[in-house]
Amino acid sequence: MTATSYDGEHLRSEMREYLHIEGRRRLDDSWEKIWIPTSSTREAFKELEDCMRAARSTKPLGLVITGEADTGKSRTMKAFRDEHKPKTNPESEFAEFPVVYINSPDKPSRTEVYKKILAEIGHPILYNAGEEDLHRHTLNMIRGCNVGTIIIDEIHDVSRERMGNQTLEFLRFLKNFINETGRPFVVGGVPLILGLIGSDLQLSGRLNTVIRLEPLKIVDFSKVVLAYEKFMPLRRPTNFRADENAVQFLYTHSRGYIGLLSKLLKNASKIAIDSGEERITLDILQKVPDRSMHAVGHRQA
Repeated sequence: MTATSYDGEHLRSEMREYLHIEGRRRLDDSWEKIWIPTSSTREAFKELEDCMRAARSTKPLGLVITGEADTGKSRTMKAFRDEHKPKTNPESEFAEFPVVYINSPDKPSRTEVYKKILAEIGHPILYNAGEEDLHRHTLNMIRGCNVGTIIIDEIHDVSRERMGNQTLEFLRFLKNFINETGRPFVVGGVPLILGLIGSDLQLSGRLNTVIRLEPLKIVDFSKVVLAYEKFMPLRRPTNFRADENAVQFLYTHSRGYIGLLSKLLKNASKIAIDSGEERITLDILQKVPDRSMHAVGHRQA
């Protein structure tokens, strides 16, 4: 590989810096930075923007983002967070947080929600605080950091077994907590969360807009595949435009799920790096083991 092969003119500027890294570590360092918007994720961004910029209210209206595993829910919400990073407020001792993103606790737990939010904004309570102290401190820091919106991802985790009294109590807590913060919340998860949220009329009133992410149709899928050409940190250009069979192969084996597409292209990139080919071709795709092309069951994510 000659030095001129490292100029990366075929890549977006932010991906070129990884080309000097040898071996598969190049992918480990860069792959999570790849995010390609689709028509449905652009719609989600608009709704997230509305939540973030909404005026304070005693009954704020939020958002549900749902879809099957590998439709890109978590990646979309994280990408929105990453586009709205904390910023210094010269008039306050605290940084401003336009977006706070946390994963739902595995079990219905108020204190875990408080602790996760405080950790995310960098102001945890360092002593063994009781629930009331955690509650008060969390509300104070949400206001002090001028938080725009709070995203709770994987909300289905709180009811993996069955919807018992603990889950119902957690939903009531969440509704009251939203009111207390005065900020719109966003929750994400697989479609079963619609029934979970709908079981409490007041909570569903707070989360009154639903964005459903679906597998991509072939036209949108093709646009995403072509966009990947400029993001994959390979030293030679990949040219899917000239290889319709490769695009069809990707669509067949990912079934239009953007998460599965990402996994397939990452595994193909490993082979391209190991072989020295340094680009994705149909031949490279056909060498990806079958286990990388199909979901094993359908995980909850």
